[in-house]
Amino acid sequence: MGDTTEQRVGLGVSIALHLLVVLYVLRAPVVTIPETTTIDVTFEAPKTTPRKQQIVSPPQNKAEKPPENTDRLSDVDATAIKEQIKRGTEGGLPNPPAKPQPPVPESKSQPPREAQPKEPPAKPEQPVKQPPAKQPAPQHNAHKDINLKDLKLDDATLAMKFGNIAKNAPAAAAKASQSAPDLSNYEAFSRPPGSGATFVGSGGVSDHLPNLPDGDITLLNAKANTYAGFVRRVAVQVFAQLRSQGWERLSMSEVHRISDFTTIEAILSPEGRFVTMRLIEGSGSPQFDAVVKQAVPAGMKDPNPPAGARASDGMIHFIFKARSWAAIGAGRGGAPSEHRWILLATGLE
Repeated sequence: MGDTTEQRVGLGVSIALHLLVVLYVLRAPVVTIPETTTIDVTFEAPKTTPRKQQIVSPPQNKAEKPPENTDRLSDVDATAIKEQIKRGTEGGLPNPPAKPQPPVPESKSQPPREAQPKEPPAKPEQPVKQPPAKQPAPQHNAHKDINLKDLKLDDATLAMKFGNIAKNAPAAAAKASQSAPDLSNYEAFSRPPGSGATFVGSGGVSDHLPNLPDGDITLLNAKANTYAGFVRRVAVQVFAQLRSQGWERLSMSEVHRISDFTTIEAILSPEGRFVTMRLIEGSGSPQFDAVVKQAVPAGMKDPNPPAGARASDGMIHFIFKARSWAAIGAGRGGAPSEHRWILLATGLE
């Protein structure tokens, strides 16, 4: 009996809940779906700015057709459409037919051709025997008489061309290849202040070195010109060391005491390491000589020295000639300022 009562109560509660759900759904607001709106979209192509035409050099291939819609123009653009070879004097046409010759009028005094007696046929000519042709005399070849020793260049030319003097070369040829150029006519301050150093070779000014002080680097002799790349590397390093070793700290009066070049002979090993040096001639300023003597061993090195630059003792002998100048000039604001110049000449013995 108890179970039947509980079932009735549960059934009533379930029916009540379902009625509440149905009433809630019926009383809920109706959701309206908004109407769709059509939007027209138009795509426009981006505006292209016309390219400015340029005049360029003619193409190397004369038969190449220029591309379409190009902005580079040339006055020699062309395209080969047809090739034709002209033969003879008539532009490749066959020879024109020969013009008929007008008949020769017969003279009244002469009988007609049929009445003229016929000439007997000529006898065939006997072939004339030609004398045997003479064989041409053998020509004398002058090149066979040239000895290979005659083609050898003289020692002076070899020294100037290749920088190597033969063992039996005369002393005059050796002196000509090793002598220094005349530096007495050298003009300092040849460029504006602050333009850096310039490397002057046998072919003239090669390039500027803006990170180095104002001045020039030059070669002394033919052997240095032969190994210019190697000598240049060493000279630029020594030139850079002149500033760091105290050249700029010299007083102007001390620079004015310089009357000649500081000449130093330095020796480099075949492996490219500094060995020793000696002062050959002073400049008149002991302080400037000391600066050069410190700069040479500090900058004299090379990772790969050429074997041809070696002397007879197997070492590489350098000659350095350095000189400096100082003058008063106008600065940026017009105020007087000191300008300083340096020259380093480098050669090989």
